[in-house]
Amino acid sequence: MPSPAKPFHFKQFEIVQARSAMRVGTDAVLLAAWVRLGNCNHVLDVGTGTGVIALICAQRCDAATIEAIEIDQGSAEDAGENFQQSPWRERLKIHLGDFLKISTSEKFDLIISNPPYFTHSLRAADPIRNAARHDDLLPSDAFMKHSKRLLREEGKIALIFPKSELERWILDAAEVGLKPSRICHVFTLVHKDAARVMIEFSFTSPIEPEMESILIQKSPGEPSDAYKQLTTAFYTKW
Repeated sequence: MPSPAKPFHFKQFEIVQARSAMRVGTDAVLLAAWVRLGNCNHVLDVGTGTGVIALICAQRCDAATIEAIEIDQGSAEDAGENFQQSPWRERLKIHLGDFLKISTSEKFDLIISNPPYFTHSLRAADPIRNAARHDDLLPSDAFMKHSKRLLREEGKIALIFPKSELERWILDAAEVGLKPSRICHVFTLVHKDAARVMIEFSFTSPIEPEMESILIQKSPGEPSDAYKQLTTAFYTKW
């Protein structure tokens, strides 16, 4: 049996992750550090896991009330504990449940997620880990349709997923009237193609989205200056 995951220490908060389906990873931190939070007073973090995205958003934006939803009970318990132990506990709320079954009249300025994205890849033995990684329970088309119902007219959606999934997400967003306003290609190393894409969708996007890129490592084990600058308020290692 694998040993329980140790807490992950950030500069202003700590993440316990012993019960979570997925541990703290680069993708979640990167997305939460990259998304623009201006005028985002009401935020929904979908599939929050340990709660790291919600916590970074709370640290970055004093005005934001952040709600998070998680379908896995163990992950939701970790997120709830992390929220309560943080300096922003009054602005953070965890819900245990299925995002696609939310029924509320509330509207959000930002819906943010590091969604499950694998469609046809090899399954792990752990069904909880499968739910966190594979899109059976939260396919892209259903995610976009439900997000449209919960989003303010001037609101936006922020996501991170493999570059290979970009076209599918853009097509599913277009079906509900959402278009990309900002796209950032994430390169792990100089000589490799982009591994991930971060994207913001909105109803009032420009004709051409704002294009960006970020390099994670300038050489193996050596973070790039841009990556360090983006995450310096959070990681303790720089």
